[in-house]
Amino acid sequence: MKILILGAQGMLGHELATIFKDVSPILWDRPELDIIDKKQVIAKLGELKPDLVISAAAYTAVDDCEANHGLADKINGAAVDYLAGACKKIGAILVQYSTDYVFSGRKKTGYQEKDKPQTPVNYYGVSKLLGEKNLQKYTDKFYLIRTSWLYGKFGKNFVNTMLDLAKKQLIGEITTPLKIVNDQFGKPTFACDLAKRTQELVETQKPFGIYHITNETGLNGISWYQFARGIFREAVKLKILAKMPKIKLCTSGEFLRPARRPKYSMLVNTKLPRSRNWQVALREYLFSTENSLATTVKQCKI
Repeated sequence: MKILILGAQGMLGHELATIFKDVSPILWDRPELDIIDKKQVIAKLGELKPDLVISAAAYTAVDDCEANHGLADKINGAAVDYLAGACKKIGAILVQYSTDYVFSGRKKTGYQEKDKPQTPVNYYGVSKLLGEKNLQKYTDKFYLIRTSWLYGKFGKNFVNTMLDLAKKQLIGEITTPLKIVNDQFGKPTFACDLAKRTQELVETQKPFGIYHITNETGLNGISWYQFARGIFREAVKLKILAKMPKIKLCTSGEFLRPARRPKYSMLVNTKLPRSRNWQVALREYLFSTENSLATTVKQCKI
């Protein structure tokens, strides 16, 4: 099987390249293919003729999307239209990733695969929902994988941001407690785990359709505050931090950002075996980032 991974230089793309390395996937990023150029997408995919296209390319800067609607629509919406159309033409399977932010966040029990996305609260969610609609309009040979709160080695993420802020506080560069939102609930996802579950999905030839893949929490998810406390506790155990930083919970109203976040965005998996617990995944991520001898593959034990 000829596999093409798009967005190969991003956080998830790096992990996908590692997980699929035994089948020598073709790795493309923007220099090799500009996914918002329709003619280029059709021509290059038509020439390559992959059997499977895994697209990890996206505009994921949630706050920036509020000021760049046009770019968000092109990358997260129109590009999916072009990829889906090109894949249908050559008979390829398309794996496309989406987000918990396509939902309004009003459902306290979280969202199953069968739930219909409605009224996203930010433009990132709007643009990703456009991509979902374009995908399903063009082809039925697809895996649409929704995920949430993604973190990993190869990009900016909440885990690393929290550790950087904690270290600055411990050396005196920050003198106030770190304010962490405690009224938004979801599920963290280790990018390595997401890549591995993607491999399982396509290799076991699960039925085409929508899947929710995250690391598991309790039924009600966890808040960003709980996630941060978990990060700091594990970091102290691994001696990444000398001690717990001072933190303070706050509300969304006290921590205003350009893009609103949904209050409840837990993705409920009803179609696949459960992924491992978020705390176990976090521990291995922290260990692997601090220990150069720990490879991504060894740490990715689903």
